[in-house]
Amino acid sequence: MKAARKLGLVVFGITSTIVSTAVIAGTGISQAQAVQLNLVQNGDFEADPLVDPDYDPTLPNPFITGWNNDSQFDGGYTNRLENYPNPANNGLLSVHLGYTPPGNFAYLSQTLATKKDTEYQLTFSLASAEEAPRLNNLFQVYAGGTKIFELTNLTLDPAQPYKEYSVNFVATSAATDLKFATQVGHDWLNLDDVSVYKVEDDNAQGSGSKAVPEPTAIGGIAVAGILGSRLKRKKLANG
Repeated sequence: MKAARKLGLVVFGITSTIVSTAVIAGTGISQAQAVQLNLVQNGDFEADPLVDPDYDPTLPNPFITGWNNDSQFDGGYTNRLENYPNPANNGLLSVHLGYTPPGNFAYLSQTLATKKDTEYQLTFSLASAEEAPRLNNLFQVYAGGTKIFELTNLTLDPAQPYKEYSVNFVATSAATDLKFATQVGHDWLNLDDVSVYKVEDDNAQGSGSKAVPEPTAIGGIAVAGILGSRLKRKKLANG
């Protein structure tokens, strides 16, 4: 893999000196968290072009800045960029978590700089193209090697293709591996808008409230990417 594949460009502007990082709209974080840095690099998956001409200009890009993509089977990648973003956050791309051979997992991971014995909140959005009765998927999340979240047989909801999930964990070291593990039997899932923030003392756990940053604190964000329509692809039925 060329070094250039690991480099991405996210263009953003902040019009106030009060905030040093952009806040992703729609995440369940407190106002105190809004001024923190998201520990996840490229959590919105907007840093790379949809396709990589050095790899294959006809296929979605599997080289995702900041992430380790351990999903290669039979010469191809299961996890790759797709132009099906979470509409709540005005993005252009998400990660397609596709079909895996029976008994195998596909992994998407990165190592976060954390503080031991400190609590953090992970938030992400997930969609599914799986339709009953052919449901056969498993989605797991690990932090520091410990499974902290799991979904099975996630199905398509036409009225709400993306759903936001949040889970808290306590870091056990200064480096925490965040890992998404998937098994998909037929179609695919989509992952977008991943964030990890330190839990502040004034953040009431489980409240589910949405913080709205002060208008003087946040500037504009401009993200470059490729816009296209999503074409639903169906995997051949086994056997």
